Amino acid sequence: MAACGIWLANKRLVAAVVDDDGRAAPTILTAMNDEERWALLEYVDAVHGLDCALVLTDDLLKADDGICHFALERGHDLWAVPRPLVEAIRLASRRATAPRVAAKIARLPIVPGFRGHLRRIDRGAYDCRQLPLL
Repeated sequence: MAACGIWLANKRLVAAVVDDDGRAAPTILTAMNDEERWALLEYVDAVHGLDCALVLTDDLLKADDGICHFALERGHDLWAVPRPLVEAIRLASRRATAPRVAAKIARLPIVPGFRGHLRRIDRGAYDCRQLPLL
């Protein structure tokens, strides 16, 4: 299963796709508007296939539900990673540039030890129109 890690850096989405063996493809940069989010998903579908799972931090999921809504609409598997886990991995890495962090996020579903920390987002359970309660 290929996976695409998405990381927010400098008000831009950085995406990196890794294959089953953990090898990363070239990084994809996109802005934070709906057209470019949709184009990102179209690119991932065209180049890496429709079975590519998307992996993003839970705070990005809450702050920007556009990418989540588009991904679920297109039929992607979607995984949420706790932000503290990503921060720990980022701080433990020596060269934690945005593309490398996105690739590390994408590798998390492949590693059995980390899979238990991920939360799968189901299409039926997620409603982007629902407002969070305080």
